[in-house]
Amino acid sequence: GTTVESDGVKSTNFSIVPGVGYFVADKLAIGLDLSVNTSSIQVPDNNDPDDYEKTSGTSFGFKPYARKYWMVGDNFGFTGTLGLGVAFGSSKVEEKTGNVTPTTDGPKTTDLEIGVTPGIVFFPTSKVGLEASFGFVGYSSSTSKTDLGGGDELKITNSTFGLGANSITPTFSLAFRYYLTK
Repeated sequence: GTTVESDGVKSTNFSIVPGVGYFVADKLAIGLDLSVNTSSIQVPDNNDPDDYEKTSGTSFGFKPYARKYWMVGDNFGFTGTLGLGVAFGSSKVEEKTGNVTPTTDGPKTTDLEIGVTPGIVFFPTSKVGLEASFGFVGYSSSTSKTDLGGGDELKITNSTFGLGANSITPTFSLAFRYYLTK
């Protein structure tokens, strides 16, 4: 997780992505990653430093994948991962003004991605792999729905296709993996 504070704005993010995979052929694995993400951002009021607006959100996702390994030695290689990820989230907005702190529902989100993530892998032992993933090539879509009251809803969808079009997982990640078989 990370916490960043700049000009009074405090942002906190934490993600955990456990997964399981199985080698179905030599240097080809299939698997499933599950994700839990939490985030919050607190922005101070310019007129009163004790007042603020804070948005907190949580999302849950899953991503089945197929990963190909191209080994260039016994311990080092390149990977290409084809995945289809889906995540669902919700948020709350807290607005503190004086002694009053009402909380309202924020947007609900749905994220979808399909594409390829390239990476590298290093095996310090036959059962342990350290992986780094760089970028993403594919399609990504994020939809946000906010209830405006009175039966009205604001729906915003952002879709991208190409390099780095990744909304569910970071464009750079490090992973530790334990392999039952290799």
